[in-house]
Formats: sequence, structure tokens, C-alpha cells
Amino acid sequence: MPHTPIRPAQPFDEQRIAQALNGFIEGSGHWGPGTFAGFTEVGGYLTGSREEAPARYRGWNWYRFIGRCGAVALRASSFPVPDHLRAVQLAMLEVWAETPFADPEVRARMRTGVVELADRDTYAARTREGAVVALHGLGTGRDGQRFVELRTGAAQPPAPGRITATEPVHAAGWDTPDRLRGLADLVRQKGPAPWDRAAAAVLAKRTGLSRAGAALLLAGIPDVKYGYRGLDAEARKVMGLKQSEAEAGERELAALSVAERLDLLADVLPEDPEQLWLDGGQSALAERIAEAWRRQQGVRPAVPEPTLAVAAEHSDVRMAPAAVCAVFADPAREPRLTRDPDTRLRMNSISGGGWEGEEGFRFAELLAVVCDAVDWVYAELPEGDPVRRGVPETVRLLRERLAHPELLLSARGRSLRGHTVASLLPSFPDALPHVDAAEPLARPTLDDGLVVVSEAGFDRRGEREAPGVYFRPGRYGADERSRRLEALVDVADSRLALVRRLRGPEVERIVQRITEGALPPGGYEADPRLSAPAVVEEAAATTGLDTDAATLYLQLLALPMPTDRRVRRFNRWTPAHHKAVAAALVEAGLVVADRRARAGRGVFLPGDWAGGDRFFPPMETWKAGLLGVRVIGRKVYSRPVGGPLPELFARAWRTRPH
Repeated sequence: MPHTPIRPAQPFDEQRIAQALNGFIEGSGHWGPGTFAGFTEVGGYLTGSREEAPARYRGWNWYRFIGRCGAVALRASSFPVPDHLRAVQLAMLEVWAETPFADPEVRARMRTGVVELADRDTYAARTREGAVVALHGLGTGRDGQRFVELRTGAAQPPAPGRITATEPVHAAGWDTPDRLRGLADLVRQKGPAPWDRAAAAVLAKRTGLSRAGAALLLAGIPDVKYGYRGLDAEARKVMGLKQSEAEAGERELAALSVAERLDLLADVLPEDPEQLWLDGGQSALAERIAEAWRRQQGVRPAVPEPTLAVAAEHSDVRMAPAAVCAVFADPAREPRLTRDPDTRLRMNSISGGGWEGEEGFRFAELLAVVCDAVDWVYAELPEGDPVRRGVPETVRLLRERLAHPELLLSARGRSLRGHTVASLLPSFPDALPHVDAAEPLARPTLDDGLVVVSEAGFDRRGEREAPGVYFRPGRYGADERSRRLEALVDVADSRLALVRRLRGPEVERIVQRITEGALPPGGYEADPRLSAPAVVEEAAATTGLDTDAATLYLQLLALPMPTDRRVRRFNRWTPAHHKAVAAALVEAGLVVADRRARAGRGVFLPGDWAGGDRFFPPMETWKAGLLGVRVIGRKVYSRPVGGPLPELFARAWRTRPH
């Protein structure tokens, strides 16, 4: 039977397919010209309208769109999407509507799963009972491939190999042929649905997402990779977002997997798509998305917008600002804090050695995030803030996890490239092979009770890679084994430093300050008038300054980033008053007026200056020693290591440059 390709109503650029669907797909290199035709070929083969087997390797794991094409429809109706990408999305809706994958009755007879092919070149089979097509995308087993099956008889159709896993497809979804075609027609006729800021605010309130994250979710998560960066200025203006807020929102939603995104947005559109263009249509959409979010993700604790703005100033590549705030605001909801992770070693397919697995990697990620964030959460958020209030419990739960005797963390210290287990054995007397791995490891190991070393393989140049060095934080302390470990790795750059930091006296005293409620409601620890009044009084008496000038001087001495914006927030000063106070310090000869890159302020301590970048703040070289910051060649190369600010203000005053 001849097969006629399905063509969309209007032309589109097939080179843009991956860009238009980004965030909903994986393996973007397989999403190019011919991908949409591949959908129709597979559909035709399954239904019998096409005799020959469809072409392979078009669209990596596209089976996820079966019953979930409503996510693409939502994005296609959203105004932030550029027209050239919207054209691709509309084309997909029109093509998909003509395939059997859009028919709920046909989908009810479909399933998917993983098949181990008996013959690599035979990937499709059809009989009177139905048809099976192996797509591509790795599954279980060396030759595992994802398949789609359509049953037309009473029995299961034969497969081109051994089926190792099965699951039903999403049968009763929003995406029917009439709805897909109807929405595409409406967008072509009316343009994208009108934006409603109030609807985005409702979604934020119902989910606990940031205002920016909720806005992007309402817009169908218009991903920003592959050709353009971020929402354009006009879109941000309509949505009421700053560039930094939009970027933070993108990172907030980046934590969702492809499957989670499609499941989340599959069925949120109204039965009659035209409702999106009516008054209240976007608000109703926001309520449906909120309900879907609550079912899938739960509800995050409410975090004040000013708190999210402060979090966005402390960029962390590991976790979005809103997600960091959510951890502290409701630590009992974070599974990495409440459940001991499975960190048994597994085979690392890249190095040939062992690694701690996904749970171990994500736990270590959280450990680093909490250690980095504790200082600014404590110092830059006001008394009574829900994120600041959660620090003691977050620290307590994380310490509990670290105390588990079998928890393994990668030390990630000094490179031991070229070393083998045999060459390291002299450093670990009485060590035995590691026997607690989750699966057999292909290379030698050693285990002295605290440290586990897993030998690695060779790189492409034939050189041996560095072995994996792991330690059990629950057994790490001041004994001889711990000293041997510290001699093996660079402690300052390893996860040993994170463990020591979290267990150390500085964090304990920070926890105590917050627990005691030492500040008045709304007050900031970074305001020495509240946290160190005796030091302010001494500074004013010694210098002859008034209280406000002494306060600013101490902040310039002690705080890692005393930007004008932060100082005004901490001290509740107007710009005019701040300017007058700074002028008094200049007149007293205690600071100099200047303009310096990334400083965010106009006055500085006399002396040398060390530049910084996005992650490491610039500062006076003298201050780097106070804050434990590493400076190389007049550039900052590490984060400040903070502590209780009353102590820091006092130490800065005592050791100030004269």
C-alpha cells in the first residue's frame, strides 16, 4: 500500500526542530530534517498503511510524546516563543494529528518498552496480530532499544527480539487530532494567547515556585538553548522580569527531567483550546498547571520575593536560587536530608573505575550548596525570614546524614593521575580489597575502613587516569587514618573541607545565633549596630565618627561584598544618606573614592585590590586574609569563609590596616 507523507499547513525550517523542542527532547543531534516524516513512517508501519520498515535513528526517544503532545501545544500557544520556532511546533502538531499516536482509541492498544534485538539489522516485525518497531535510545542490556507496539489482534504481536521491559503509553491524554489541529489553527489565526501576569502570580502562589519560574512554566518552559539566549527584552518586559530573574527561573525549572516536563504539561490545556484566548483563560490554565505540579512535585514552601532576589545575587551552578531557598525553608521535605543515600560504588563506564552513583553525587552536590549558602543566608536575610529560620534544622539533618558509618563521598582532592592501587598500598597499611560495592568492579580496590581507593583505567592516549579516592565522613576525625587521607589529597579543595566546615565551630556558632533570635524582627546580622553594638561604639569613639559612619566603616572592613545595594538594605538607608555617610569616611581619610569593576560600591579601603569574577567577589587584598580567601596574582580564586558576624566585626576592627 503506498504511503503519502503528511505535510504541515505552512512551511517551516526543519533545521530548527531540536531548538524548537529543546527541553522536551534528548539527543538533539537526532532531531533534524526528516524527523517528523519519521513519525508518520512508524505510524504507517504500525497500522499497516506502510509496507516497508521505517527509517531508523530519527528523534531520540520520541515515544515520550505519545499521549503527551499537549506539552508542545502549550508552548506553541505561548507568546515568548519566537515565530520561527513556533512554526516548527505548529508543524509538529499538524503532523502528529494525522498519525495513530494522536488517536486515544489506537493508543489504548499501544505499549512501549525495551527489546534486546536478536539481529541488529532487524528492528521491525508485523503480523495480523499487530506490529512492533524498535526505535533507538538505550535501554537495558547491551542491545536494548526502546520499542513501540500496536496490537491489532487478540495476541501480542511477535517482536524482533527479547522484550525485557514494558509499560503502557499515555492513552487518555489531551492530544486528540481535533484538539491538535484546532489549536494550531487558532494560533495561526489569532497569534499566541495573551499574556496574563496575574495568572503567573497565581501559579507561583499555588506551587511555591519563584515568580520567574512560574511565568516560564505557564509559557510551556520555552527553553533557551540552541541558538538564542534567554527571553528577549520585549518578552521580559511583558512578563515583568529582569534578566537575572529570568535566568534564575530557567535554572529553577532545569531540574525537571524531560519525562517530568512532558508529564507535567501533557494535559493542562482546556478541552476547547479557544478558551486560552478568552478572559480568565490564562488564570484557568495556571490553576490546572498548579494542580499538575502539586501531583508531581508537591508544594514548595512559600519564599518571599525579596529573599529570592537575595538568593539570585549568590549564583551557584549546582542549584537554582529558588531551589536553594526551598531546601532551607523546609528541610524536612528534601529527601537528601531525610534519607541516607545509597553510595555504594558502581562501575564508572568512562574511567573504568568505581563511582558513588547518582544518589551519592547528588548528596555531595547538596552538601556543597548548603556549605556555600549558610553564610549568606545567615548574614543577608533578616530575622524572621523562613529561609534563615531553617538553617539550624538543615544543618542538623545534614550532620545526621554525614554521621552514617557507610556513607561514601568522593574526596576530589589532589590528582593522583598515574597511580595504581599497588602504588598507593604503602600509604594504607592493613588495607584490604573493598567488598561492599553495589556491583562487581573490574579494577583493583583498597579499603582501610575510612578510605576506599578504586583504580581507574586508561585514557585515549594510553595514560592511566587518577584513581577514585573516597572516604566515610562518619569515620573521619583526628585519628591516624584521617591524617593519612589528608596527606593524600588537597584538603582545601576537597570534600573533606566541606565536612569539616559543616561540623566546625563557626557553623555551630552561626546556628546558635539564629536559634537564640539575637536580632530584632526584620534586623540583619550584617548591621553591626544590631549584631556588634559594642564594636560600633568603640569604632566611633576611636575615630571620632558618628554611629552611622562607624557602622559603614566596619562593614567595609569585614563584609566580603559590601555593595551599595546591600549596605542600604542592611542599614535601611536611603541613597542620599548613604552617600553622605560615605563622604564622611572619605573626609576622615579612612577610605578612598574610586570606581572598580564588579565592586558595586564607590568607596574602598586604602591599599591593594584583588579582582574577581562571577563566583569569587573582588575585594581589598588586606580583607582576603581576614576572610580566608586565596588571592593569586591580584585575583580572588576562592570563596570567603565566613563565621558569626559579631566575631568578624570585632576581629576586623582589631586587625584593621592603619
